[in-house]
Amino acid sequence: MTRHVTPHTMIITRDLKFAPSVVFKAWADPAAKAHWFSGPPDWEAEPHRLDFRVGGEEYSAGGPKGGPMHIMRGVIHEIVPDERIISSFTMHVDETILTVSLATIEFVATATGTKMTLTEQLVFLDGCDHIADREHGTNAMLDMMEAYLNRQ
Repeated sequence: MTRHVTPHTMIITRDLKFAPSVVFKAWADPAAKAHWFSGPPDWEAEPHRLDFRVGGEEYSAGGPKGGPMHIMRGVIHEIVPDERIISSFTMHVDETILTVSLATIEFVATATGTKMTLTEQLVFLDGCDHIADREHGTNAMLDMMEAYLNRQ
């Protein structure tokens, strides 16, 4: 097997109608994040775990019934309340590591709410470079976050 890496930077911006403190809390509060940070609705999932502090860890796992488990393990590196979160994480399918990432989420107040920018610097490992699928999945996750905020 030929081993290689494919680097990629993904930047997604959302204009949200909520104050930065509300959007930040959706990422920072373990109970809130557990409501929206998940796979597709038909997936089976383990309980989401988030220790939201610098050095704290995050864990999420789930997958289609009878299918492979998609596992995310992360560490939080910086927290600036209502402004920025920086974390790193790995994504696996079962025991196969797919990506290693550094994610920065920024929250900027606007006249109508918050401009949220997610910048993810990824390294896809050994042929797992499904960039379009990853961007689609991240946008779907952000859609779930926005739907969660709209229900509050």
